[in-house]
Amino acid sequence: MKKLFLIGIAALLLVAFTMPAMAKVKIGGIIFTDFYYVDRDRDNSRTWGFGDDPYQVTAIQVPYITRLNARWTNEDNVGMFIEFGIGQTAQGVVDKNSNGVVLRHAYGWWDVNPNFQIMAGKSTTPFSPLNPSQMVGTNSGTLNIIGVGYGNYYAGRFAQVRGTFKFGKMGRVELALVDPNASARIVNTFAKYYPWDLAGYTESVDYQTNTKLPRIDIGVPLYFGPIAIYPGFLWQQRTVDAIAPVPANADDSLYTYIGSLGIKGGFGGFSFACEGNWGKNWGNTVGLIGTSAPAMFSAATLNADGSTSDTTTYGYWFDVGYKFGPVNPHVIFSQMKSKTDLLGFGIDTSSTLWGFSVPIDLAKGFRIRPELMWYDDGEFQLQGQDVNSLGKYAIYGVQFQITF
Repeated sequence: MKKLFLIGIAALLLVAFTMPAMAKVKIGGIIFTDFYYVDRDRDNSRTWGFGDDPYQVTAIQVPYITRLNARWTNEDNVGMFIEFGIGQTAQGVVDKNSNGVVLRHAYGWWDVNPNFQIMAGKSTTPFSPLNPSQMVGTNSGTLNIIGVGYGNYYAGRFAQVRGTFKFGKMGRVELALVDPNASARIVNTFAKYYPWDLAGYTESVDYQTNTKLPRIDIGVPLYFGPIAIYPGFLWQQRTVDAIAPVPANADDSLYTYIGSLGIKGGFGGFSFACEGNWGKNWGNTVGLIGTSAPAMFSAATLNADGSTSDTTTYGYWFDVGYKFGPVNPHVIFSQMKSKTDLLGFGIDTSSTLWGFSVPIDLAKGFRIRPELMWYDDGEFQLQGQDVNSLGKYAIYGVQFQITF
């Protein structure tokens, strides 16, 4: 992957200097550096495996959201965009499988006419496009970026084929057929994927899945003066074949569907954004849902008879800012909840985030972002049994951002 990255960069530079005059090439990127302090209470430290005592750590990291990209367009309204992510993964360790380099975007498009575009490649999908401005702590040991796991659903960057239909200045319809095979978790099965001891249930269930249809992501951005509205819908179907210990002939279809509604706008220096998502079996599809308790328990459950039971999850967030000069403080609040049934035990989980993010533009291309964020991982409760606190933690830090 490292050699591929170097070859890709060399190719981009070669293209930039040899393209005909009619073509346009732009190379850019962003370097992020996080300097932060994490403070976990005793319950939270136990929950995430940091020990039996409160846990505090200071870190300075270049997170993997650091990026280098290139964009190319020609006179026939054809273009392409490629971007590599570069940096450290969790705990500051470079991912041994990527050598610190990942492919973030690689897609091309053709504007067939002013109202229709065809796009193919790897990129974000049109579903749930808004994100809160929380940025510090990507590699903090629990995933802390754009509020995922605490109210925000990020549909992810995946291979897709997309059509965009514009209807004047009012908006557009975006329909994407997305690769359905990238999910890391299929069904909740006992304690196989979680750090908690589920009342001693440690047995796991083996299974396999079939994905005969692509995931469908739909977004319909609508514009009304300074206000934009972002309704969206996501759908995916899987067939789950249990192997053992449930009956070998157990076979059940599993559906994921999520509805989303976002709003974004501003007046003068004031800005706001919010989004809500509700659906079934979030954890059974590709995407970035985080590492909180409701994120971990957002997949459907596999029952002893081989059937599946749906899990309901919803999340929402608010981000309000006011810009004066180079300073743009934001107040953020978000929450996520999941309700699932694991082998007859009803499980309710929730998580909450609130805090402040203050981007400050000190010079052209140089920004710092002080942040104070407080996280509550809520409680874990099996119906009829004691409530277990999963604890709280905070991240205080500053992010340095250099854009070129």
